[in-house]
Amino acid sequence: MPADIFRRLDASGRKQRELASVLGIDENKISKAKIGERQFQAQEVLKAHEWLNSIEAGEDVRASYEPDPDEVEIQEWHFAYGMGGGTYLDIPVTGETHKFSRSWLRRFTNAPPEKIFLASGTGDSMMPTILETDVVIIDTSEREVRVGDKIWALAIGEVGYIKRLRPRADGSVTILSDNPNVPDDSASDGEMSIVGRVVAIVRKT
Repeated sequence: MPADIFRRLDASGRKQRELASVLGIDENKISKAKIGERQFQAQEVLKAHEWLNSIEAGEDVRASYEPDPDEVEIQEWHFAYGMGGGTYLDIPVTGETHKFSRSWLRRFTNAPPEKIFLASGTGDSMMPTILETDVVIIDTSEREVRVGDKIWALAIGEVGYIKRLRPRADGSVTILSDNPNVPDDSASDGEMSIVGRVVAIVRKT
């Protein structure tokens, strides 16, 4: 299917940057798709062929697909798996991105989009605050626990957690669960790596 898109694109005389504009994605993603390093999503395939159909019919409908300047793409993490020492650069990603309104994200964080990630809630230790079906938005530009009882994404060894953290005067940190059935824990300096702060919880209705 991608080969067919590029064959038709070349025949039309149009450029990859125009296709990227139609699909609302970065041009480098088009280049990766051409060499087989990225797969087009189903919706992208449909948009691409509809646009190419309009060109071949003499009616370029590209304007209908101009990307919204307020939209940004946020990467999704496989947060439930090992984190390679806790640095967010080592966390496996799903390969999926999700579009959000930049102005909506600004209600929670001023971090640039490349510092913001999505992850699914896992387990029940943060219930009822975070459910397993919830999606959390993590700001990786915040990695120092200065205020107590905020919710953070963190790693201890190869295991990832989403917990409340409370710094202590001796430099250690109390790890809190909102589920009263889960006991508190603690970590000393060097035992825990901060991935980022949970700035929003998105819940299905």
